Amino acid sequence: MNAIATPVNTGWSATLDLEFALRGARTALIRNRHQGPLRVQRPFYPEHSGQCHVYLLHPPGGIVAGDSLSIRAQVNPGAHCLLTTPSAGRVYKSNAQRLQQTQSVELSVAEDGVCEWLPQENIVFNSAQARNCTRIHLQSASTFIGWEITCLGRPASGDSFDQGELVQQFDLYREGVPVLLERNRFQGGSELLFQPWGLNGATATGTLVCAMNPEQQLQKTEIQLLQDQCMVHKGVVLQAAATELPGIIVIRATSAQAAPIRNLFIEIWRTLRQALLKQSAVAPRIWFT
Repeated sequence: MNAIATPVNTGWSATLDLEFALRGARTALIRNRHQGPLRVQRPFYPEHSGQCHVYLLHPPGGIVAGDSLSIRAQVNPGAHCLLTTPSAGRVYKSNAQRLQQTQSVELSVAEDGVCEWLPQENIVFNSAQARNCTRIHLQSASTFIGWEITCLGRPASGDSFDQGELVQQFDLYREGVPVLLERNRFQGGSELLFQPWGLNGATATGTLVCAMNPEQQLQKTEIQLLQDQCMVHKGVVLQAAATELPGIIVIRATSAQAAPIRNLFIEIWRTLRQALLKQSAVAPRIWFT
C-alpha cells in the first residue's frame, strides 16, 4: 500500500517586539521580546552620538511555505536606532498548496525620534508566494530613512522568476495621516517584468524613502546632489531617479542585481544623514563581513 503524503498546511510563525529609549547620551534597547526563530544580537554603538545599531537575526535563513515573520519596533522620544540584517533574506519556493510566505514590519517613531530601516536585500525564489508589508508611523517631528531591495529569482544561478507571486505594501503615516501608500504585485513570467512600462527586464528593484520633520527640509542644492547621485550611477547596469514630495524624498532604482542598488542607496543614505541630522553615517560592520 502506497503512503500518502500529508499536505503541509502551516509553517513557522516568529515575532519580534523591540523598544528603544534615550538613556543619558545613548539610545538603549529597553524591550526585546521574541517568539520563534527571530531575535536580535546585542546593541552596537559604532557612532559617537549614541545611536543604537541592532542586527535582526532569522536563524533559518529564509522563509518557506506557511511561514510568517512579524517585526515591531517602537522608538521613543529623542531615541535614534538603526535596524539592519546580517545577510540577504530568502523567500523559498512555496509548496503544492501554494501557501503564502509573509513578512510584516511595523515601526513607530515618537517626537524627535529617528529610525533607520536598512535591511539587506530579499531574494524571492521562483514559485514563491510572498507577501511583504511595511508600515511606518511617524509623529510631527519624527525622522525616518529606510529602504527595501528585492531580487526576483536568481538569474546568476539560472533561476528566473517564471512562476509565483510577490505582493508588496509600503505605508507611511505622519500623525495618522497617510503620506505615502504603495502597492506592488509582481507575478512570475508576467509582462510587468519585461515591458518598458514595467521592470524592463530588471530582476532587482529598490525603493529608498526619507521622511523629514518640518525643521529638516532639504535645500535645493542638496536635492540636486541626490538627483546627481542617481544620474551618475544611471546606465545599462542601473536605472535610478529621485522624486521630491511634500515632506519626503523617494529614490527608486532597478538593476540586474542587488549590489548596484545597495551601493547607490548607501551613498544617498550618507548624504541624507549629513544633510538632515548633521551626522556622518557609520555603516554597520556586518555589511562588510
